[in-house]
Amino acid sequence: MDPDGRLLARDEPVYREFVRLYQLARGLRRTSVDRWNGELLVSPVGHLGGFSPITGRIRLAGDSVLRHLDPASTTTTRYERAEALATVLHEATHAGMETDAPHEPNAVRSRVSTAAMEGLAEVRTIADFEVYAAVAGYPGLVIGRPQYAGAFAAMDHLVNQVTGPALDRQALIADAVRGPGAMHFDQLANAAVQNRLAEVVPPRAEDQLRVRAALIETMAHPLWPTLLGDRPPEAGTMVANEIRQHLNQKIDEIRHHYRSHSTRVFPADVPNPDALQIAESNRSAALSAAEAVDREEPVRGTRLPSAGAGASSQLRFLDGLAPAAGAARRRPSLGQGARPQGGSATPTPQRRAEGRWD
Repeated sequence: MDPDGRLLARDEPVYREFVRLYQLARGLRRTSVDRWNGELLVSPVGHLGGFSPITGRIRLAGDSVLRHLDPASTTTTRYERAEALATVLHEATHAGMETDAPHEPNAVRSRVSTAAMEGLAEVRTIADFEVYAAVAGYPGLVIGRPQYAGAFAAMDHLVNQVTGPALDRQALIADAVRGPGAMHFDQLANAAVQNRLAEVVPPRAEDQLRVRAALIETMAHPLWPTLLGDRPPEAGTMVANEIRQHLNQKIDEIRHHYRSHSTRVFPADVPNPDALQIAESNRSAALSAAEAVDREEPVRGTRLPSAGAGASSQLRFLDGLAPAAGAARRRPSLGQGARPQGGSATPTPQRRAEGRWD
């Protein structure tokens, strides 16, 4: 038997209803990535659902979720319907983005990002649920207690800390759902730069990269992974308050630095230094290839670029390692996952988190 559960046939009514709801979820915030492979499984007891980044499958609990997606059900309560719809929206969020970003210097490739992904997916679910329920044909549904309550509380507070007039909450969520998940902290840091540091940090790529790296260090709190379990909102609020203190201190430090030394890059280590080595190797290889082309004698009847159009043009796309976090990125290789249920007085199943970072 498949350890992930029983595979639903594509002609089953519940499968077709899930596809309808999944496509509606994707349509709310369209992304260029869709990692769901079309397979839907009835998951084992104990988890509401999850997305596997390895297989591309989505699994949902039969009794806790799939049964309540049936529009003909006469026993499903409004709370159960809302919980089931929220599960679809949450898993669609995970399936709609890549997870890893190995070529990005500011990628946080650890379980800290796994927890941040769950928190962000919940922030998105809460933000979009009312509209999603309405377009799905269930207007007026209200979602209950946020899932992964601790991770949600921490991320919700952090989003509030970094958003503002230059980049507001909706814009940040729209950016974050495009992923990759490993870049969520870079996306948050970019919002903080736009809203709180734009007047002092130069637009130079290296300055932007290092300033965001410095802010990421304050936000990637080591207690994030502890929020993946059934932790209360107070646990997430505590983490968020500690982040707020260190984030504010770092912002003040960055302001002081650039007011005193406007031409000096702020000193900060990137969380993924291997990406800088990869970029430097690619730059060296491109330079060598361009110089080789420039040295070749033109073949009669052909036109080759001049030296200025050779090395410089081939290197231009390699210059500046600090795009905003929403820029296009290479295909990642890691994973993420799922969402626990809350809002009832009795213990309930969970949606399993599936980050592959150790």
